[in-house]
Amino acid sequence: MTPTPLLQEVDPDVLTQHGVNSVFHYSPLHYLSFVARHQQLLSKPALMKIGFKEHHFRSTSHKQDVKRGFAEYVHLTLDSHPPILKAKLAAGFPHFELEIPSTAIECGEFHLCRFNIAKTRYFRGAKQEPAESPENGRYYDGKLIPIARTYEERLALFSENINRNMIEVLVPNGLELPNSTIVTLYHAEDLDIAEQIQQALGIQWQLRLMNLGSVYMRNPRYAQQVHDFVSRALDDANWTGSGLEFDRV
Repeated sequence: MTPTPLLQEVDPDVLTQHGVNSVFHYSPLHYLSFVARHQQLLSKPALMKIGFKEHHFRSTSHKQDVKRGFAEYVHLTLDSHPPILKAKLAAGFPHFELEIPSTAIECGEFHLCRFNIAKTRYFRGAKQEPAESPENGRYYDGKLIPIARTYEERLALFSENINRNMIEVLVPNGLELPNSTIVTLYHAEDLDIAEQIQQALGIQWQLRLMNLGSVYMRNPRYAQQVHDFVSRALDDANWTGSGLEFDRV
């Protein structure tokens, strides 16, 4: 496991060259305790190496990521508050968003993909197979969806798709999270849970409350499950979860 290093002077890459100063990752709120304890985002194989079981992963995306060849990545997005996050919040599921400086991505290896890896209907072997092109990237290592790996490929894909299509940012293996990471919560009680995690684990990330109004229909029963989950995770550093997944509720 070789997470992206935290501090390293590097030349600007495609993101910062084009004024993209942050990338985003969103997740169910109860996972924040694990992310904060390790101060990393880790790929699925990397998480399993440190003891997390398959039930830790979202069933709706895990199988597709594995099938399509993208399990070894941390998945990030250029879009803050994308539709899928708003859909989870609208269903009452407490979530958080990480805002990470693009420089933390660019100091290590990263790839770009213009397709929603878990949701797209078009992949290699399907009736409509995306062609290799500057806009789409290339097929690598048996992956069923093309990506951009080299600087030239990243630049072409970014230029062709920015402000037109979603772009996923893919970091192999893992990403260390700098102290400048921002954690956004969407309800005052969710912020209380995040502050509990911050105080217990001594993280220095900025916590931010954002009111999305009627977008977030916080469900008290789900919120209590999160509270109980986090309390146990903070009490036992070796606990790797109970398989809590709101998509199964």
